[in-house]
Amino acid sequence: MSILRFIHISDTHIGTTPDYILYGYSPAVEARRLVDYLNHRLPFEPDFILHTGDVTYDPDPVAYELAWEILRELRYPIYFARGNHDEPDTMRRVLPNLPQGSGRIDYTFAQKGVQFIVLDSFGLVQPRGYLEASQLQWLTQQLEAAAGQPVVVVVHHLPTMTDNPWLDQHMTIENHDALFAALASHRDHIQGVFFGHIHVPSTTFRQGILCSSASAAFSQFIFPDVYPVDRLDVTAPGGFSLVTITPERTWISHHELGA
Repeated sequence: MSILRFIHISDTHIGTTPDYILYGYSPAVEARRLVDYLNHRLPFEPDFILHTGDVTYDPDPVAYELAWEILRELRYPIYFARGNHDEPDTMRRVLPNLPQGSGRIDYTFAQKGVQFIVLDSFGLVQPRGYLEASQLQWLTQQLEAAAGQPVVVVVHHLPTMTDNPWLDQHMTIENHDALFAALASHRDHIQGVFFGHIHVPSTTFRQGILCSSASAAFSQFIFPDVYPVDRLDVTAPGGFSLVTITPERTWISHHELGA
C-alpha cells in the first residue's frame, strides 16, 4: 500500500433550515466553515473525507438536502456512516457512496490498498449504540476476506469504555465486548476503529487496537460529566482529524477551526 491520508469529520447535526440553532451554534454555518477550511487551507490533498454520522439533527429529507447542498462543495470524495440522529433510507436517497437497499447501512470501500468496513451502530436504546448478531457475523466475514490487508473499521458510537461516567452510560455501543471479540484475531491488520458521537476528539487503545473520534463539526462536549445535556460545556470550536496510514503506522492529529 502507498500512503493514505484522509480527513475524519463527524456530527454536523444540520437542521431543516440554515438558521437552525443547536447549543447556541448554527450547524449549517459551522459546516460551511469546515468545508471552506478543508477546501482552501489544507497544505495537502487528502484522498477522501470520512463522516462518522449525525449528518443531520432531525432526519427530515429537507435537512439532508441542506446538508448535501453544503457538503457537496467539498473537493474530495466523502463517505458516510449512520449516526443516532440519521435515517438510513433518506441518507441513501440524498447522499453519495452508500449501498442500495433499506435498513441499516453496512458496507465496505477500499482506498489505496486499505479496506474500510462501515457498520451501522444505531442503538436499541437512544443515544447508545448496538450491533446486531448478523452485523457481527458480516464483520467477521469481511475481516476474513481482507486476508491480511490493512483494515479500518468505522462506527458512530463509542466503541470502548472510558473513565467518564456520562460517556460510558449514554454513548457506548452496548455490546462493545462482542465487537472487540470479532476484531481480536485480526488486530495485527486493523489500522484503527474510527467513530464520532461523543463530540470531542480522542485517541486511545483497546486490546492493542487504535480507537479515535473526531471533533464534532460545531461544538464539543468538553467535560461531559453531568446530565442533562444542557449542562454540558459545548463552547469549544468545531474541528476535524487528519489520519495518515502508512505500511508502518497510523498517525492521527486533531485540529480546531478556531474562532
